[in-house]
Amino acid sequence: MKKTFAALALAGSIALIGSAPAMAATYPALPPQAAVSDGTVGPGESFVFRGQGFRAGEPLIITVTPGQAPASNGAGVGNRAVAARIAVVTAAQNLSATADAQGAVSLPISISEAGTYSITATGTQSGVTVGPVTVTVAASLANTGGNAAGAPLANTGLANTGADSGLILWTLVGAGALAAGATSVVVVRRRAKAEVTA
Repeated sequence: MKKTFAALALAGSIALIGSAPAMAATYPALPPQAAVSDGTVGPGESFVFRGQGFRAGEPLIITVTPGQAPASNGAGVGNRAVAARIAVVTAAQNLSATADAQGAVSLPISISEAGTYSITATGTQSGVTVGPVTVTVAASLANTGGNAAGAPLANTGLANTGADSGLILWTLVGAGALAAGATSVVVVRRRAKAEVTA
């Protein structure tokens, strides 16, 4: 009877621990919203897109859509103007990220072509969309000392998912339940052994 109770207690503890992340994955912890660290940047300059309101650990699609391109500056050839720079990014581009345990994402992005861009984030499971947030890439802010070559849009790193305090708490609860279950099994076996020898 005691062995059965100890086994049931251990199984219940494991089931409780296993159900916590599943419950957290269904409900967003933060209200949906989006922002960027800087609304005006130079070509190739990195900025951070932040969004929240998603499910914990949910895969996300970050969409960067070009808007109005700046007026091209041309060089004169005879009486005809030839554009010195042609915008490469003409269609929306998608980046992938994953929401952290709070349902938030922080993603560094770099765009090398001047223009105005709108950025949205959509959760692939929840369908929640935040944004659009507008970013202006100004040619006048170009860093002439750096490397201007490269892809028109680059994801400069992974999403900052970080360690969540809820995850740490559930890990400690799980470790405590596992220790309590192991201790109860040892105590039950010692008592059973003592009863057999008595």
